[in-house]
Amino acid sequence: MAPRLRLAAVGVFAVSLAIFSLARMRLVSFGAEGPGQARFLTGDEPSYLLLAHSVAFDRDFNLFNNRTEEHGRFFGVPRCEGHGARKDWERREIYSIHTPGLPILIAPVYALAVRLGVSPRAAVLLFMNLLAALLAVNTWLLCVDLVGGRASLDRPGCVPLVPPLLAMAAVVLTPPVIFYANLIYPELPAALLVLYAFRKALPTWSGGAGEAESRGLPPSPPPRFTGSLIISSLCVAFLPWLSFRFLLPALLLAAMHARRAWTDENPRRRAAALVVAAVPLAVSCALLLGYQQMAFGTWSFAGGYLHQGFGRTAFWARGGLNGLLGLALDQAVGMLAWSPVYLLAVPSVALLAREQPRRGWGLAALVLSLYLPESLYMHWWGGYAPPPRYIVAPAPLLGAALCYALSRSPGRSFTIPFAFLLSVGILFGALGCAYPLTLYRHVHLLACFGVEISSRALPSFLHPVRSTWPLAFAWLFFIAALTAYYLSVWGGGANRRGCPDGGDGGR
Repeated sequence: MAPRLRLAAVGVFAVSLAIFSLARMRLVSFGAEGPGQARFLTGDEPSYLLLAHSVAFDRDFNLFNNRTEEHGRFFGVPRCEGHGARKDWERREIYSIHTPGLPILIAPVYALAVRLGVSPRAAVLLFMNLLAALLAVNTWLLCVDLVGGRASLDRPGCVPLVPPLLAMAAVVLTPPVIFYANLIYPELPAALLVLYAFRKALPTWSGGAGEAESRGLPPSPPPRFTGSLIISSLCVAFLPWLSFRFLLPALLLAAMHARRAWTDENPRRRAAALVVAAVPLAVSCALLLGYQQMAFGTWSFAGGYLHQGFGRTAFWARGGLNGLLGLALDQAVGMLAWSPVYLLAVPSVALLAREQPRRGWGLAALVLSLYLPESLYMHWWGGYAPPPRYIVAPAPLLGAALCYALSRSPGRSFTIPFAFLLSVGILFGALGCAYPLTLYRHVHLLACFGVEISSRALPSFLHPVRSTWPLAFAWLFFIAALTAYYLSVWGGGANRRGCPDGGDGGR
C-alpha cells in the first residue's frame, strides 16, 4: 500500500471511529451497571446479546438456561427471552428465531467484557464502532480505485481524494450507517463483508495495472491465487449466518470470485482458485442448514421464522410492490426520506454501467441482490429498529457510484444538489444520534419536531393512503427523468482530466 494511501486510510479510520464513539457515549458507558445498561436497548438487540452470552459461556445456542437464570441481567434486561422460536420445556430447549452469526461474531468481546467487569453492551458497541470505521476505510478504498487507482495517489497532481472523501461521508455520516454503527444488528457486519468481498472479486479494482482495462493500457496480469481470495471467500461464506436475507448476495459474490478465478491461464491455479471460491460457501450453507434442522426440524435457511409461524408465503411484502417501493420512497422509513443524497445514486449507477460496464453492472447486480430480498421481506421496514435498516448493506456500493459521478467533473447541476442533499442527510444523522428514541416511532424524524415536509412530499407505504400510488409514480417518473438528464449532460464518454491514468485528482 502506497505511503499516502496508508496515511489517508489511517486518517479515515481514526476520524470515523471518533465520530461513532461520540455517538456511543450518548447511549451507554462502560461503567454502567444493572438496569442503567438497558437505556435505548430495544428491538432485537437484547436477543442478540443473550445468544452471545450463550455462545460465550455455554458454548451452545440453547437459550433455556440463559432465560431461566436471567442472564440478561448482565446487560440490564433480566427477563430477556431471546425471541425464542422453538420452546421445548420438557427437553429444556429454547432456540432463537435469529441466526447465530452475529452472536458468534460478538461473543469474544462480550465474554471479555463480562470477565473484566465492564458493560458487555458498551464493549460490543465499541466493536461495532470498529467495524463501522473499517467499513468507512473500505468504502474510501473502493472509491479511490474507482476514480483513479491507488497508484495515482503518489503522482504529482493526481490525488483523487476529494470525490472519495465526499462519497465516504455520504455513506457513513448519514442514515442508516451512522445509526447502525452503534446498534447490535447484523446489517453493518454484512455491509463490511460484502464490500470487502466485492473489492476482491474484481481484479481491476486492485489499483495499478488493474486499471488498464478501462483506460486503453496494456492488459492487466491474470489474477493470482492469493491469501486475499481465501479471506474474501470466507467473508462470503459467513454472510448466510448473519441472516437468510444475505444468501443471494453471497451466491452472487461467490460467482464473481469464480469468474475471476476462471480468467487465470494456469490450470492448477485456476482449479485451486475455483475451489476456494466455491467450497467455503458450500460448506457454510451445509452447516447452517444442519443447524436449522437440529434447532427447528426444517431444511430451510429461514427455519426459525418458519417454525414461529410466519409461513412460506408470508415472507413476501404485502401487496408485492409495497416493500419494493416503500424501502426507497416511504415518507417515514424510506431511504430518500432519511438520506436524500441517494437520489443521485440512480443516475450515478447508470453512468458507471454505461462507461465501465463490467464494474457498473456488477455493482448494480450486487445492489439488487441486497435490495430485493430486503424489500420483499414481510417486515421490509426493518421491524422495531431505526430506518432505513435494510439500506445499510447496499449503501457503500451506492456511495461508490456517487464517487464515480463526482469524479467526472459533472458541473454545478450535480455538485450543488449533492452538497445540499448530503447536508440534509448529515443533519438527520446528527439529530437521530442526539435523540435516539425518535428513531423507533415509525414516523420521520422531522415529524417528532413538528415538521411535516416528508409526509407531504413522499408516499406512505407503511400506512397506505389514497395519494400513495400517484405520489409513487410521480417520483419514479422524476427519477427516470433525472437519470436521463444527467446522462445527457455527462455525454457519451469519460471527461476526467489532468492525470495520465484518467483520474482528475478530485479537482
